[in-house]
Amino acid sequence: MDRKSRMFRRLNNSEPKGFVIIEEDERKLLRESNMVLICGEIEDCSAQDFIEDIYLIMNKNSEPITILIASDGGNVEQGLACIRAIRKAQEKGIKVIGSVHGAAMSMAFFILQACDVRKMGQLDILMAHGITSFTHGDLRNIEAEQKLMKFWQAKIASMLASRCKNDYSKLEFWTAILSDNKPNYYTSTEALEMGLIDEVAQN
Repeated sequence: MDRKSRMFRRLNNSEPKGFVIIEEDERKLLRESNMVLICGEIEDCSAQDFIEDIYLIMNKNSEPITILIASDGGNVEQGLACIRAIRKAQEKGIKVIGSVHGAAMSMAFFILQACDVRKMGQLDILMAHGITSFTHGDLRNIEAEQKLMKFWQAKIASMLASRCKNDYSKLEFWTAILSDNKPNYYTSTEALEMGLIDEVAQN
């Protein structure tokens, strides 16, 4: 995941590969079933849609919300905004279920970990890595960015450690994982053993 701002127009087929548009009618159908989709790149527009859908559902009823995740990740700020929306639903006593369909990587992986119940299929993949930056400017710009990245690293590592089991529940394990951009892939079997998910779907 990176902090470089991405804002893609939804017109004239100008979206890059991996950017997915979900029409309003399709989103409405999902909302009626208390489902929200994270598909493709997590950026300004997709995060806005996600937050709107979460709030519309939680203001309609208190039934569990299922988040369908099929994403390689995206921007940190937008991903954290999605997690904040999940937390607001949880504060209202609404259970949030994260269900991976294909992959939950980078920022999508962290969104999954914010859910009360985490599921993935037998062939699905999770991937974690550290935050990357494209800061331009002088030494003060770089120092300010470094401070922010260390803050996020500590908070995310703490969240991951609190959800995991055995040696994987140690803060230093996740701090090391989040120290660089090396991709760390986890199969459904590994994820279940580590405590990164609660259930492997059989279909």
